[in-house]
Amino acid sequence: SDLFCDVVSFNIYLSGVDSRWDFLNRLEKPAIIGEFQMGAVDRGLFHPGIVAARDQAERARMYQAYVRSVAAHPAFVGCHFFKYGDEPLAGRSDGENFNTGIISVADIPYRELVAAAKAVRGDVYRIRLAGK
Repeated sequence: SDLFCDVVSFNIYLSGVDSRWDFLNRLEKPAIIGEFQMGAVDRGLFHPGIVAARDQAERARMYQAYVRSVAAHPAFVGCHFFKYGDEPLAGRSDGENFNTGIISVADIPYRELVAAAKAVRGDVYRIRLAGK
């Protein structure tokens, strides 16, 4: 390949990765997701962000489905959740005030999301190896 990079990075704000991303297999370079998120407004802030869930329980299920889809796709080597803490209620400098954190603005973890993240991490290698 004439692509001069070590890793190709994308921010993918969808429910997961699917066959639309199969073109990456032809690059012969690993891909990583720099940002993904999903939010809910049943607790915390009033805006769910780009990918909306009904509540924190659905948000946790969506998180797991996303991570599993990345693990199952041979081109991807990982994904990074955006972000650790919810954005400020009054908004950051550009006004964005999403409920997309692992913890609230009061440093209270969204327990459903934390439990989901812990659980799915145990599945990642099994999923990846099943595709080999």
